[in-house]
Amino acid sequence: MTTERIALIGAGAAGSAMLLALHQAGYPIIGVASRRLESAKQCAERVECPLATTDAARVVVNADIIFIATPDDQITTVCQAIADQGVIRPGQLFIHLSGALTSDALSPAQNKGAETLSLHPIQALADPAKGAELLKKSYFCLEGLSSAVAKAMSLVNALSGKTLVVPADKKALYHAALCVAANYLVTLESVAVSLLEQIGIDRSAGMQALLPLIQGSVENLVNSGLPDALTGPISRGDTETIAHHIDSMREIPAAYQALYRMLGKETIELALKKGGLEPEEAEQIKLLLTPQPPDACLIS
Repeated sequence: MTTERIALIGAGAAGSAMLLALHQAGYPIIGVASRRLESAKQCAERVECPLATTDAARVVVNADIIFIATPDDQITTVCQAIADQGVIRPGQLFIHLSGALTSDALSPAQNKGAETLSLHPIQALADPAKGAELLKKSYFCLEGLSSAVAKAMSLVNALSGKTLVVPADKKALYHAALCVAANYLVTLESVAVSLLEQIGIDRSAGMQALLPLIQGSVENLVNSGLPDALTGPISRGDTETIAHHIDSMREIPAAYQALYRMLGKETIELALKKGGLEPEEAEQIKLLLTPQPPDACLIS
């Protein structure tokens, strides 16, 4: 069992899940602080921690590793308030869980001699108990000084996780990639449902009809990876089907048409990497995906 003592500030879903996962991995939890005392108590009870409080400084004093898991716009403010109380000591490691912010958000702690790190779990954490299980064997993005990254590796290893180390000046681009993968996937399915609405299928039925297809596509990604998971008309060079798609979209919102064309062009590049799409076919599909005059017909 490790002797590094952990404290948490901010007992929301992400912080609570991380704390529970580390508790289950054998880390001693010595304090939980949160704006709402009831939240701190609930989190502390899950990890058999004796101290639950609204006073962040109290949990910092005896901790070796401090997680600040507040909303992003509060991280630096909370860290500064702790620093102002004189409870930070050299050798402590302060960590935040933000995907968008760098370790610079913890500069008040660094100015007091502590090490700082951003550690972002690449996982959706909506519930502490389920989240703790999801964190095990997940990927974690680490950003900070090499000494802090090395210490955090031990935390990730305890969870049987894997790490991606990202430089500070690329952290925002990293987070943008995650938004495309997770958030925009939901948006994309909403667009697909909206297209089904155009032919009289209500949103609820449309979503239910698409779910098996979505799940199958994700399973293909898991089993085959990129680019081999790609299927569909572009991957097999079916220009006639693409032409019919585009011709059928004449009356739908222009934004949806533009999205279809843009994603189609990206799909061409993926299909070429996979193989099976000939360069001549790729050029024909690119031409189809280029906006045409209003009176042009794409189906011959």
